[in-house]
Amino acid sequence: MRIHQRPPQTEQETRTRILKAAQHLFAHRGFDGTTTHDLAEKAKVAEGTLFRHFENKKAILIEVVTEGWVELLTDLLTELSEMGSYKAIAQVMRKHMLNLHKKSDMLRVCFLE
Repeated sequence: MRIHQRPPQTEQETRTRILKAAQHLFAHRGFDGTTTHDLAEKAKVAEGTLFRHFENKKAILIEVVTEGWVELLTDLLTELSEMGSYKAIAQVMRKHMLNLHKKSDMLRVCFLE
């Protein structure tokens, strides 16, 4: 008889799962419409695990927004720093603007919460 067990998650993997779950839930239900129980269930962790990683639900929101903007701006600035002309910069900016839909959950959280 084989027992299938999921390999243990690292602390960082657990934290990342919590943040991804929070980004999705905050974007679709809002901060006030999302409970810590909802977050734990979506991230597949015990509710107490949330509080081992974050002080409270607001701290999770702040981390979601901060990580989202840092990633977005880092990608943009990296590409811009490699550009030599205004035309190239304009192309990079256009590409990033057209790809914002891929970050729709993060942007919804930033602007609605």
